[in-house]
Amino acid sequence: MKKTLSVLFCLYMIVITAMPAFAADKQTISEVRLSVTEPVVGEAPDKTIESAEPDKYTATFRYWIKRMHADDPVETFEAGFEYALVFYVTPAEGCKFEEAKDGESSTIVYVNDQKAERVSAESDTQLGRAYVVTPAAKEEKPLSFFQRVIRSIKDFFTNITDFFKKLFGMK
Repeated sequence: MKKTLSVLFCLYMIVITAMPAFAADKQTISEVRLSVTEPVVGEAPDKTIESAEPDKYTATFRYWIKRMHADDPVETFEAGFEYALVFYVTPAEGCKFEEAKDGESSTIVYVNDQKAERVSAESDTQLGRAYVVTPAAKEEKPLSFFQRVIRSIKDFFTNITDFFKKLFGMK
């Protein structure tokens, strides 16, 4: 009986000492998927970044920049430029990113299902990311019924005026 208690006590101590080693094992994140509002010409940047798995990682907006003008954060998107989104991704507690190789992270980041460019590890817990995109042209809102009626009346009188000008040789 004494031997059995000693063996059980030893097994108990082994399990207790091994538990922190198993608990410290962090889940490795090999892929990050984020969603952002696409830039639109004439609009200010949306600073919201949504994580596909917020229990594993979160993203923090830093700024949008013109692609070859990295010093100036963007206030309003302009036509004819490419823009890069700069942000941080932070792993949740109990998670970690894959080990960096040659200064580049092995964790693949997708923004709006497009693989992010220039992915680099900035620290053990955060990865800096950039996403290059050309802003879409601003969509014009369709005219309301009232606006269409006013435009039709205006066009009607313009056509009548042009007709009488031609009729009397005033043009």
